[in-house]
Amino acid sequence: MPTARQEIGRLQRLLFQRQRRLIAAAVQRATPEFGAFEARYEKRVRRHQREASYDELIDELLRSDLAYVGDYHTLKQSQRSYWKLVRRLQARGRKLVLALEFVQGRHQPALDDWLRGRIGEQRFLERVEYGRHHRFDIWPHFAPIFEEARKRRLPVVGIDKLAPGLAEREEYAARRIAEAARAHPGALVLTLTGQLHVAPPHLPAAVARELREPRRHLTVYQNCEDIYWALQKSGHELDVEAVLVRPGEWCLINTPPVIVQESFLDWIEGGMEPLEGDHLEQRFKALARLVARFLRLDDARFRAALDQVTVYTAGDLSFIETLPSRGFTRSEVRAIEEQILSRESYYIPRAHIAYLANLSVNHAAEEAAHFVRHVVSGAADEPRGLVDAFYARALEEAFAFFGSKIVNPRRKCPHEPEFEKHLRGRDRFQREVARFVLAHKRIERGERPHQSLRALYRHADLDLFNAVTHSLGYILGERLYYALARGRIAKAEMRELFVDPLDEEGAPFLTYLDLVTRLADVRIPKRA
Repeated sequence: MPTARQEIGRLQRLLFQRQRRLIAAAVQRATPEFGAFEARYEKRVRRHQREASYDELIDELLRSDLAYVGDYHTLKQSQRSYWKLVRRLQARGRKLVLALEFVQGRHQPALDDWLRGRIGEQRFLERVEYGRHHRFDIWPHFAPIFEEARKRRLPVVGIDKLAPGLAEREEYAARRIAEAARAHPGALVLTLTGQLHVAPPHLPAAVARELREPRRHLTVYQNCEDIYWALQKSGHELDVEAVLVRPGEWCLINTPPVIVQESFLDWIEGGMEPLEGDHLEQRFKALARLVARFLRLDDARFRAALDQVTVYTAGDLSFIETLPSRGFTRSEVRAIEEQILSRESYYIPRAHIAYLANLSVNHAAEEAAHFVRHVVSGAADEPRGLVDAFYARALEEAFAFFGSKIVNPRRKCPHEPEFEKHLRGRDRFQREVARFVLAHKRIERGERPHQSLRALYRHADLDLFNAVTHSLGYILGERLYYALARGRIAKAEMRELFVDPLDEEGAPFLTYLDLVTRLADVRIPKRA
């Protein structure tokens, strides 16, 4: 009998295969040069030697002269991981030069002007021809890297070149990196470029030919598929942050392969003609099926409801016009409009509509789980007492976050340390949310908080009510997932929780209290 974690892995691999076919249909057929290039990369990342810690990787980087970090252009986490490496190395006192494929080498003067504060962001993007040459809208992902460089006065080198062949592009990038290494003796030149380029036979070899002298170099891949599946097979994919592929080659593990794929499929939705006219809806339904199948909830009632659901995004709000004819009152329509303005994704049961505020797979999976929960529980949207309303919403958020982690096990949410930081932040609303969340967590531990929760149960501010229940639900949902993965809670119990309408008076409060008490000591992996 497979464990819950093994079954999640099986479902993820099935989704991965389906999405790989979608991506293959979206891209042009590879040239022989690219096919050979890709094969050399894939040969190096089929397996790994051992699991490692993030700190081990940092220590290796501190001893290196040249490091090449793999980038999956549409995945924000790829760029964020590089930014985190920069910050960690800076904190350890390592002298750095950043080499980025984001900027063409011929635009170095514009890059230098931006770093020195001579031009603003918009002018910088115009001068580097961002809108003309970047297929993906990735500046928001790269901006923190550039801001960090400007703040810390780090040299940044553009290494890209528009050229028809991969070899010509790599030779040019190698010259730029070699020049930077010579110009900044003693510094670590930290390169961020496409994942296939960082394999040692590719860009690192080209740089070595340019330098013609021994240098300590390191390759850092990210989220290699075969390595991730191997970790998942051994039950270690939730805890491992890095692995040693072989001496001189490491791999960061921060995102499941299905989420990496989804980042590209999101770009297809926004930047190309869709693969299919209803691609987004098909993807939502695929996520809903994944959650339902895992919990053995994909019965005839679920399949019938799935056939009826329609998916909308901010790019198409035409469904609002149809709501009055479906029996929605003016105040109900206004409430839905308010949710749209607040950029919240949600499922509207009476209209069989799923609204996705953005194309994030986490949001889509969360709303798919909301949909599954509504269909199988048959819960009526009826008025509740204030306390039951509070805990019912927290539980709904918990079940939805749990469902999203079936799709993306590496998804994270804020816990008490993050809310402690919010107490010291500038945002007044975040401070108020943090006060109530922390007060509630103290009550859960049997402490007497300074903040009365009665004020929140009766609070007239719906935004605050929603934000606190949302946060508490996410925390519980993450604990539910790790409790399931570690065998602390059975899949049959999770199934019963999804099915339970929680319609008896006091049931939401008692269910929430029981779960947080039982799962208080479930370990949540710490990540850098």
